[in-house]
Amino acid sequence: MSVQNLRTKILQKLNQMSTLKAAYDWETSNPNGNYPFATLTLDKGTSEFRSNYHNLRTHTFRVRIYQERSKIGQGPETAEDIVNNIIDEVYTAFDMDTTLSGTCKYVMPVGYDASYLDREHDCRLLQINIDAIELTSSR
Repeated sequence: MSVQNLRTKILQKLNQMSTLKAAYDWETSNPNGNYPFATLTLDKGTSEFRSNYHNLRTHTFRVRIYQERSKIGQGPETAEDIVNNIIDEVYTAFDMDTTLSGTCKYVMPVGYDASYLDREHDCRLLQINIDAIELTSSR
């Protein structure tokens, strides 16, 4: 398994979500002006000794989803509904494909942090960490 393969598969899943307008595999300031959009970045990697024959590696990817809250005719109530729908779709997307179609051993159940962000607009930021686990041979 490679980090690039994991990144590609996660981005593919994000782009298949009907609740997102766009997904990018780098931090961007929304070049097309479409909300909600997601960014995907590699966050960290850890490894641990598992046995005489295997090591366990965890690759953590950070997904940030941005939803503006002050669009004329929409308002914060609609933005909250959009964020809630995205969370539901993220759960479905990653809970139903626990190996990312065989790209890794398993993906930990996803959680999220939903906070507000002062950016170029009044935004709701939804941050999701995706932990992809691989079991590698040490011999």
